[in-house]
Amino acid sequence: MRRLSATAIMAVLLLVNATLAAGAAEDLKLRPGVSFTQDIDNGFPIVATDMDDTKIEAGKPALLFFGASGDLNTNRQAKRLVDLYRKGNAKEVKFIVIDVDHATADDAKKLIKTYYQGYIPCQVILDKSGKKAWSQIGEVEQNVVKAQLGKVL
Repeated sequence: MRRLSATAIMAVLLLVNATLAAGAAEDLKLRPGVSFTQDIDNGFPIVATDMDDTKIEAGKPALLFFGASGDLNTNRQAKRLVDLYRKGNAKEVKFIVIDVDHATADDAKKLIKTYYQGYIPCQVILDKSGKKAWSQIGEVEQNVVKAQLGKVL
């Protein structure tokens, strides 16, 4: 019987985590090996804990991120999102990350039907009452998203 290395075990755990229905996320990180120059499908570009929680919380703004595996624009926007998350809004805003090609949770499917605009990446900000305050498709500079978040905080 052959033993797996710690690196191989971590890779398997990341793969399992990413194949779960993507949703609300804590401890957002970029998947190792994400390309920012080529459309290479290394899996969904964001890995995190609690990816399956896609419920909108009353009284807390939410940032919805819709993307797909193997898409260069999703990968680049995912990097901006992870950077924004790390800069301090993680406790004030609920980050919901959805892989539109692999969403299986009912709440994620409902969010796709309600807010997804058919193009990736797509970002939507909901205010504290759950009302859409802003949305943008395509790549968006981090400072633009941060400014829009500031309006709902």
